[in-house]
Amino acid sequence: MADGKLNCVWSARKLDEHCLDIDHCLPWTAWACGDLWNLMPAHRAVNQREKRARLPTDRLLQSAQERVVNWWEAAYVKNDAPIVSERFWLEAKSSLPTVDLGDKRLSDVFEAVCLQRIRLKHDQQVPEWSGERHLQAD
Repeated sequence: MADGKLNCVWSARKLDEHCLDIDHCLPWTAWACGDLWNLMPAHRAVNQREKRARLPTDRLLQSAQERVVNWWEAAYVKNDAPIVSERFWLEAKSSLPTVDLGDKRLSDVFEAVCLQRIRLKHDQQVPEWSGERHLQAD
């Protein structure tokens, strides 16, 4: 936040200490997972009034891919605390399908999040949030 480069993964709005919320990408109510990869910076209004305990649609998640991957990279992978990076990768490997620690590619983690989103949607009938007004133009 100090460098002014922290944005909401869903709306791309700039975040500061007054509007920052931490969102569970895959809702806690559907899957009690507090792993680092599942914690996203979100604008408080977006998280609490719009998304709430819903899954992002595939279209919205794909639209947010660059912001999500950039967040993971800056917050967890390329930071000054190697233990945080190791925790990120171990959590991704242990809780997401298809993550291979041999390559450690964030694109693989993102694909695994997409697969887990599908599982939650189909197995638990978790409601979705389209976030239509936040989708980037195709």
